[in-house]
Amino acid sequence: MISQVIKILPDSVANQIAAGEVVQRPSSVVKELLENSIDAFAKNIKIVIKDAGKTLIQVIDDGIGMSEVDARLAFERHATSKISDANDLFAISTFGFRGEALASIASVAQVELITKRENDEIGTFVEIHGSKLIKQTPTVCSNGTSVTVKNLFYNIPARRRFLKSNDLELRYIVDEFIKVSLSHTEISFNLVNNQTEIYNLTTSTLKQRIIHVFGKSISSELLDINTETSIINIHGFIGKPENAKKKNKQQYFFVNNRFIKHNLLYRVILNAYENLLLPETTPSFFIYFTCNPKFIDVNIHPTKTEIKFEDERAVAQILESAIKQTLGKTSILPNIEFNLESSIQLPQMQKQKPITQPKISINPDYNPFENKTNSAWKNFFETENILNKHFEEVKTESNTLNLEYKDTHNIVQLNNRFLVLPVKSGLMIIDQHRAHTRIIYEMLIKRLEDEFSYSEKLIFPEIINVDVRIFTHLDELLPYFNRLGFCIKKINNEQISVEEIPSFFTNYSLGSILEKFFDSYFDIEKMPHKFEILDRFMLPLAQSMAIKNGQVLNNEEQQQLFDELFSTMNPQYTPDEKVIFHVIAINEIEKHF
Repeated sequence: MISQVIKILPDSVANQIAAGEVVQRPSSVVKELLENSIDAFAKNIKIVIKDAGKTLIQVIDDGIGMSEVDARLAFERHATSKISDANDLFAISTFGFRGEALASIASVAQVELITKRENDEIGTFVEIHGSKLIKQTPTVCSNGTSVTVKNLFYNIPARRRFLKSNDLELRYIVDEFIKVSLSHTEISFNLVNNQTEIYNLTTSTLKQRIIHVFGKSISSELLDINTETSIINIHGFIGKPENAKKKNKQQYFFVNNRFIKHNLLYRVILNAYENLLLPETTPSFFIYFTCNPKFIDVNIHPTKTEIKFEDERAVAQILESAIKQTLGKTSILPNIEFNLESSIQLPQMQKQKPITQPKISINPDYNPFENKTNSAWKNFFETENILNKHFEEVKTESNTLNLEYKDTHNIVQLNNRFLVLPVKSGLMIIDQHRAHTRIIYEMLIKRLEDEFSYSEKLIFPEIINVDVRIFTHLDELLPYFNRLGFCIKKINNEQISVEEIPSFFTNYSLGSILEKFFDSYFDIEKMPHKFEILDRFMLPLAQSMAIKNGQVLNNEEQQQLFDELFSTMNPQYTPDEKVIFHVIAINEIEKHF
């Protein structure tokens, strides 16, 4: 007799499998509950969290609420009011539509739901633990819905152990909150963590909402973008090139008020800003697309952050034209005349020309080492391709290199990024920013270890605008600033006052350094998990103070950088384990000729 192999999974197990896609961390719960509140036509939404959502997540709205029957059905898998048949999947205008969110959340947490419709005299209370119904009773409550999620992953300890620190999980929650609040300026939002209010956003215009989220300083950085076509409408704001930042922050795409990620459109933006940005910087943008839901597919990824346009090429061309028009109107793009009243012309699809192989001419007798002048080296390294390959992909062991320097006084700065000098085994290439980061990092560590820090009092305290999100972490950073010799005080939720600086800091632009530090500090996802708070503080500060790629160094500065690098404890790697220098052997160089 053949035994049965295939079995139908119990609902509790199926719900936990679905939860693996829907509920990855506390921020996933916040996102799903916020979208449900928006779909319920809420005008005011409050989010209360405790311990970065691990202990408590509560979302309270004044939406249309649910009946007694719907309150229970909402926790069933694939139970939804958003679609009726398969055809609805191709014209989705709501956020939640799969009907898995509440069922998945209730399978991995202890959930309480309180809800009431406007015309009902009494509301409904439902309590579910790990997919098991604990209680359902009538209750007296306000109109709308309140969902409380307690002890996330309490019944799956392995999943709970994989959650990150409270700081990082809170960061994820704030990111999701910002995405939702930026796409619904007609709704008031309130976010509270551990009884501390982080955001209190009233209804406003889009620009006001952006300012309330990111601070007053962003107001002067924004350029309006607005165009309408028969294919798609685009509006929002793009950042001025001079305000572009090194980290990819303040970059948002929305399609029909849904936050999305789209690599093609991101590359389009970078192309539109070509030759306008400093090296390694990217512009801010808040771009909103509006189109017929039938022309997009949002059902291609569990998190619904990826979509597919029916005609992506046309959308990309319209976006690029709109951005260039905005930059041209503001005289950022030279030699371009725009009719201020004109609209974007729809792109004409042209037949692609055949691709021909490029012709390359070489000189077989050329020897790059015949002339050791600076110009000869620069001609040899026409591009950074070789260097980037070694710095990003290859990690060289220092004990295998012959680092006997032929002449450290014959250092060449290449492309205002690399220092090049001959060694016995070939050419040493040094990344100047990474080298200076290592130097400053070790200097800061020594300063922190000193018993006394020498400070200089500023005649006029410098007032610096900061992102309101920083204030949730500022208390943990101030002791480290104090130990280095800074005296920093809070003024309000958007400004700090710097009254004293350490003696070694006098040659730095204070505002610029601190702005870059805060940008880098909150990009902790890319840092190795082994990094503790000290490393997460010291590394961004060192990176912010270090000379940048693109900065011209004179001969004395080049020599000083070289000497100081090889006086450090670990000259080959940055604190986050990136290669500082690489030696290209002579036989490897010869392969390119």
